This record gives sequence, C-alpha cells and structure tokens, in this order.
Amino acid sequence: MASVRKVRNLDDLAERAGVTAATVSMALHNSPLLSEKMRDRIQRLAEESGFTPRPYKRRATQKKSAAERESGPLLVLYYEFPGEPDPVREGIIPALFLLLNERRIEYKYMSCQELMVNPEIAKEYRGILFYNDPDDFVLPPEIPAVQIFGWQPMRPGLDRITANDSLVVQLAVDHLCRTGIERAAIIWCREMVGIPNHPRITGFLEAMKERHIDVEPLPFHKNGGDFLPMLKRFLAADRRRVGFFAFNAFCGLKLCCALDSLELFAAYSNAGLIVCDNSPLLYAFSPRPVMIDLNLPLMAEFALDTLLRRLKRPELPGSVLQLSPKIAQFS
Repeated sequence: MASVRKVRNLDDLAERAGVTAATVSMALHNSPLLSEKMRDRIQRLAEESGFTPRPYKRRATQKKSAAERESGPLLVLYYEFPGEPDPVREGIIPALFLLLNERRIEYKYMSCQELMVNPEIAKEYRGILFYNDPDDFVLPPEIPAVQIFGWQPMRPGLDRITANDSLVVQLAVDHLCRTGIERAAIIWCREMVGIPNHPRITGFLEAMKERHIDVEPLPFHKNGGDFLPMLKRFLAADRRRVGFFAFNAFCGLKLCCALDSLELFAAYSNAGLIVCDNSPLLYAFSPRPVMIDLNLPLMAEFALDTLLRRLKRPELPGSVLQLSPKIAQFS
C-alpha cells in the first residue's frame, strides 16, 4: 500500500483540500472573506493532518485620514488561470490601463489570490475594479467597487458593467437561422459557468425552441478530454444541417480546434458557427468565424467612469449597466 505524504506546508494541505494555498491560509487565519463552511472544512483537515501554520507578524500600517483615502490609488484585481488564455483579461485590462494612465490616476494591479491571503491590503485603496464572480471570496463592503461581468447577486453599493445577454442570444439565433440550420449545439465550459441557469445558455435554448430547432448542450470540462468524443457523437447522430454557438472565446477556441482536427472547420466557419466574443484568440483561423463583439474596451471605460462617480456619490444605489453587442463578420 502506498504511503500518504506528510503535510509539511500550505501547498500540501491545499492539494489535500482541493483548493489554493491562498484559500488555506485564509481559512487557518479565520478570514471573514471565506464562508464558514469552507473555513471549518480546511481547519478540520489541518487538525487531522497535524499541520500548524507558522505564526507571522503583520506589518503595522498607519490609519489614513479621510482626505488621504479620497486621493489614494485604485485597486485593479485579476484572476489567475495558469497556462490558459483569458480573453476577458486580454480584452479589458489593457484598455483599462490605457485609460488610467491617460487620466493620470494612480492604481495597483494585484491578483485576487494575493488579496485573499491578506485582505487588510484592500483598506489602502479608495476603490476596486474587478471582473467575474470570485469563488469563496467577498470584497470588503466598505470600499466602493465596480464589477465587469458577473451573475451572482450583488452586494449593496456595488455596480456592475456587463453584456446584454438577451441581445447576444438574439444575434446568435438570427445568424444561425439565416444560414438555414436544422439543429444546433451550444458549447460551454462547466468550470466557467458559475450559475446553473446562465441567461446566455437558457435564453439560447428557449429561443431556438420557439423556432422549432433542436439544440443539444455540449458542456465540457476545462482540463478533460471529453469534448472531441462528444462532438463526434453529435455530428454522427443526425444528417440535418448543423449550427454551433460557443459561449465565449475560450469555448470558441475549443470548438474551432476540434472541428479543424476533424477537417470540418471550413465547412462551418462562415455558415454555421458563431462565437460570443470578438477575440484575437480566434484570428489565427482562416476564414475567421463569425463573432459577437461585446466591446470589452468600452466596458472598461464605463467601469472606470462608474467607479469615479460612486466615489463622489457613495450613497447612490447599486446599478447594472448592460452594453449592446454587435455582429463581427470577416471577409
């Protein structure tokens, strides 16, 4: 029988718990940013493993005055996906940096994981810009924040800039129906869709049902090899004309690569395939697939303007601004 490796550090314990080392550190230090259930599970695992974290001293910081806080820097958060492209970050963050530099606004670019280890860092900033729904992590409620994308319930005082998924669905359905498809598939990554009934997915299924077109969901695992066999089964099941709708650029890349490996990409790229995101990740394919442009740079601009407005008027209720997408077709 193979021996179980002793837990020697945070990484070992994180591997056992199936979370990141940052999450383990937060749990062992009773961080309020984690759910009680998550803290209890990790603490119980640490106790069973005989692991005790090293004590550390937090650097003393002087409490800033209200005037200093008002003129302090902004915090821009990002999430790490090692070894994988992140179309949202690539489309939004460079545009955001350009705006901040043009307006001479001081800011700090920091990973969400770093803030999770030491949440006190957030108190040094007057406002936060971030995107998507962070898992097991709640931003400090007293600091104004604007989120780009996200579908989880919003906390009070939070603003959100997002895509209008109803129009995304309408563009995708209208385009596919114009090509004369008789059945379709919608492709998404299970790890990327954080809610069970995402409006982009449910809306597409309902809209195609109204058109009397059969749709098969093809959800795949990010690090699994399940997509290509699933795609082959879908294509072989029926001789009717097929159309594909990819949830985002990452899913579009997965679909295009799979079709290319089957020597079928050219057959669908202009006539039966549409991707929700105008991303450079897909520009290497020829001909380029039809895409839905969410205008990520404009989202970045609106997010910054919204945060600056909230800093001046913190009493305003939280708001959601939905941007209208458009079709991007390439000759």
